[in-house]
Amino acid sequence: MPIFRYEAADANGKILRGAMDAISVQDVSRRLTERGYQHVRVEGQTERHGVHLSANPADQARRVPLPSGAVATAAQLRGGAPSPEDIALFFRQMASLLHAGFTIGNALSDLGVRTRHRGLSAAAKAMAQNVVNGASLADEMSRYPTIFAPHVVGLVSAGEQGGFVEFSFEEIALGAEQDAALRQGMWLPIFLWWQSIWSILLFAPMFPSLNLNNLIGSVVTYGRWIMLVCIPLGLLIHLTAWLLGRMRHQPAYRATFDRISLRLPVMANLAKARALAAFTRVLRRLLLSGVSAEPAFAAAVSSVPNAALRERLSPGITVIRNGGGMDEAISATGMFGHDPMQLLITGQKTGQFAEMLDRIASYYQEEAVRATDAAKAAQKRLAWFITVLSTAYVTIGLFIGLMTLGFKYTEGWTE
Repeated sequence: MPIFRYEAADANGKILRGAMDAISVQDVSRRLTERGYQHVRVEGQTERHGVHLSANPADQARRVPLPSGAVATAAQLRGGAPSPEDIALFFRQMASLLHAGFTIGNALSDLGVRTRHRGLSAAAKAMAQNVVNGASLADEMSRYPTIFAPHVVGLVSAGEQGGFVEFSFEEIALGAEQDAALRQGMWLPIFLWWQSIWSILLFAPMFPSLNLNNLIGSVVTYGRWIMLVCIPLGLLIHLTAWLLGRMRHQPAYRATFDRISLRLPVMANLAKARALAAFTRVLRRLLLSGVSAEPAFAAAVSSVPNAALRERLSPGITVIRNGGGMDEAISATGMFGHDPMQLLITGQKTGQFAEMLDRIASYYQEEAVRATDAAKAAQKRLAWFITVLSTAYVTIGLFIGLMTLGFKYTEGWTE
């Protein structure tokens, strides 16, 4: 089904711009009019892959061309991937600017010169002109996979389909703020982790190198161990950790790290709660916006942060395509608990499906908050446990080393 871009005014005169899945231009006009919008103007259809077919050929000519299939550009190579704080600030401001009456293109232009992260700033500037000339923001964002994760692009695409891009920006900012909250206060576990590693590396060669009969030779031997083995090994561990952190934000490795996170019980609970909260919120918005069931479900799936969980939710699309109800599609994913599923079934039967989705979204959002606190607490407990183990190792090693050294030094005294 094609997607039509539209412009309309609400009862207060505020201009709303977006895109909608529909059969025809007349269908878009009718649905917007039924929702109370006035002065509806609908443009030519946009295919699903995002090529805008504007009725005005001049719009096509004004588009700033980008290399065909280009996904890695100079903009995203500067400054690396944005931090959660950068993403949250950027999209909170985008939402505020749109609420204040800015167009998406003007908001991008405004933030492009004010955003601190160089890659995000360059991407905003590059996208602004094409968006002003009618390009889909989601399609433009998909050209920068290092900067905008797939679920971010999916949320914006859902917002364009349903005409609630501001909500999509707020949802992206909320997810980034949750990521930032997970990192807050984690300096202590990180410090404890690294001090444990370095204490073992610096202590391990001490007693094997020590000889009381040749103290200068002992110092030289210990120094060689430190300079040639221990420090290079420690730096290699640091480099490995840094590379893993960089890889985690690279498009080719995101799905792998998402699957790994689901193997850690605490992180799995957090990922699932956040996924279901985002899925139900976006699905509710799309259904209330008049988007039909199958594209609404697909768009809601694409808004889920975890790639592995997006795969688990995808079977629901097939169920709807084969004529099943929305409750059957959600049940087919196997991800919702008994009580949420009963609410959805009741909502389907009573015509209150959107209201039930709202209640379920609130439930899973509260679960996500609790899971975030649990994940932070678990990481701190693990860091303290490793610290205790490393301290015990050093203490026991020191005691055994001193005892062994004492026996060697006093050997023969009783003869």
